[in-house]
Amino acid sequence: MRLVLVGCAVLALVGCETTPQNDAEGPYYTEGYSDGCRTAEARRAAFDNRSFRNEDLFKAQASYRTGWRQGFRECQPLDNNPSQPTPEGAAVPF
Repeated sequence: MRLVLVGCAVLALVGCETTPQNDAEGPYYTEGYSDGCRTAEARRAAFDNRSFRNEDLFKAQASYRTGWRQGFRECQPLDNNPSQPTPEGAAVPF
């Protein structure tokens, strides 16, 4: 009986263990999304190839990278020639 109680207690404690954050919920997601969207809008409005991106965060933080890519993708113009960012930040056709 004691073994069953100890087993249940261990399972309850394991269930309290924290899980890693989803990249879309990470601390830098919003900043990355904003920078990615700004890049897409600049390219659309002025045919500007600059990338508004914090390179250090893009390399080191998955949440920033995920946010940047999502912002870039969602802020693309609605036309028949959509593009997506490469890991280097250049837009290429699908």
